[in-house]
Amino acid sequence: MRAVVLLFAGFVAGIAAPAAALAGAFFSDGYLGLTREELRATLGPPHKVRDASAALRVYKYYSYDEWENVLKDQIPGAVGEDVYLYVRDKIHVRYSFQYAKEEKPNSDTPILIVKLVDIEFLTPNPITGAVEGPVAVPLAVPLKDVPKLIPEFKPSLADDAPTYRSNLFIIMLQNETSKEALRLVKERNKEEYAWSLSYRLYAAEPFPPRLTLNENVSRVEIAVDSLQLIKGHHKLTHEAMLNPFSSTAASFPPPPEPPKKKIPLPRYAP
Repeated sequence: MRAVVLLFAGFVAGIAAPAAALAGAFFSDGYLGLTREELRATLGPPHKVRDASAALRVYKYYSYDEWENVLKDQIPGAVGEDVYLYVRDKIHVRYSFQYAKEEKPNSDTPILIVKLVDIEFLTPNPITGAVEGPVAVPLAVPLKDVPKLIPEFKPSLADDAPTYRSNLFIIMLQNETSKEALRLVKERNKEEYAWSLSYRLYAAEPFPPRLTLNENVSRVEIAVDSLQLIKGHHKLTHEAMLNPFSSTAASFPPPPEPPKKKIPLPRYAP
């Protein structure tokens, strides 16, 4: 009888184990792959919930109670991004968590999984001190300060860490892949590629061909990207560059200052 009980217990544990293995983050950042419930259990209720307007990167911000009790059922298909605000080294840092939907069998309520973390450095309103307006004013900070402002930002120090510059951002792929990351990606034929943890750096001005730690960034995304996909299909839009956090990059002399253009003197008619 005891053997039967032990066998049954082992069978139950075998059923429960896969679910336990699927729980939790997919990468070392600690966020990508968490369900909304897991994220809120870790960070607490969000300070705000935002919903995208029709315009690009223009959002409406709501209190947590207003969203949970009223709006989430009134806005068709709305998921809402959980927003957390922090002040680190006197700099306002805003985390916004975007979710992927996974349909749940025999349920009308999908599972929401963190697919991207959008982190912004902000300049507060000089009158109200608020940073959650429809269009926030970005704050530029040196790249060397990003690790202390974003503890989850832990870039590779290797010279050959894949780093690419596009016309919009810098992609820094990390040496971490996860098959579970397929759940976060909508790319066509996504099963053909390995998906890695990546950091995307944004700035108000285009990045130079050679990136140093003194360059300014105003936004960082913790996301999922594929080195194979970039090499195979984005050669024309993504230019390979040296990892700015590598020892080789640190050994280079600073780039020369760009030539200053002289202000032309006005010419007057004789």
